[in-house]
Amino acid sequence: MTGSREAVLNAIRASLTEAVFPACHERLIRPSSLADVAGASAGLSHMLTTFTAELQALSAHAYSPAGPAEALDILLGIVRDCGAQAALAWDDEHLPLAGVRQALTAAGVPILDATLPGEAAARAARLALLLDRAAVGVTGALAGLADTGSVALLSGPGRGRLVSLLPPVHVALLPVTDLYPSLAAFFAAHPGLTRQASNLLFVTGPSRTADIEQVLTLGVHGPREVHVLLIPETSD
Repeated sequence: MTGSREAVLNAIRASLTEAVFPACHERLIRPSSLADVAGASAGLSHMLTTFTAELQALSAHAYSPAGPAEALDILLGIVRDCGAQAALAWDDEHLPLAGVRQALTAAGVPILDATLPGEAAARAARLALLLDRAAVGVTGALAGLADTGSVALLSGPGRGRLVSLLPPVHVALLPVTDLYPSLAAFFAAHPGLTRQASNLLFVTGPSRTADIEQVLTLGVHGPREVHVLLIPETSD
C-alpha cells in the first residue's frame, strides 16, 4: 500500500513540473448577470454606483473623495476612529495616493515593517508584534469588481499580503478608472495576471463566519472592517 501511495505522489510531483492549464475559450466567458451587460454599456458612472451599493451591502464602507487632499483626510479620519497606534502600508510607489506614509507618520502613527524573517523564532516574534500594534493596513488595489463589490489585490515586493490580512481594519485605495463590470471582464483585460505574482486576492467585504444557528460574526479570520477610497482621476 505504501509503495502504491508513493508511486501516485511521485507521478503527481513529476506532472507538476510540466502541467499546462487548458486554454479558456472566449465563448466560455459570459456575463454572470444582467448587471455585467448594464455596466459595460453604461460606463464608469454605472459601475461606480453599482460597486458602491454592493460594497455597502457587504457591511463595508465606500468613499468618493473629490481629490487627493480629501482622500488623505478621510484616511486619517479612519485611522483616528480605530485608535491605531501603528499601521502597516504598502510602499509609496504601489499606492495610488501620494503622501500616505508621510501623512500617517506625521499624525503619530508609525508604519511598521511587515517583512517576516525566515527564522522561526524571529518570525513568531515579529508576528506577535504586528498583531499587537498594527490596527490598520493600507493597500492599493489592482481593480474593483462592480457586480460583487470585490477588490483585487496583487501581492509582490513592497505590497505584502499581511497588510490586508492581519490588521483588524483594512483601507484599500482604488482608482475609479480601475473598476470592471465583472470578474470575467477583469480577467479578459489581464489574461496573464496569475503568472505575475505569488498571490492574487479578492477582498469581498470584511471577514465573516456563521455558526450552526446562522449568527454572523465579522472579523474572525481577517479584517472586521473594510474601507475603500475611490481615488478620482487627476489631470496632469
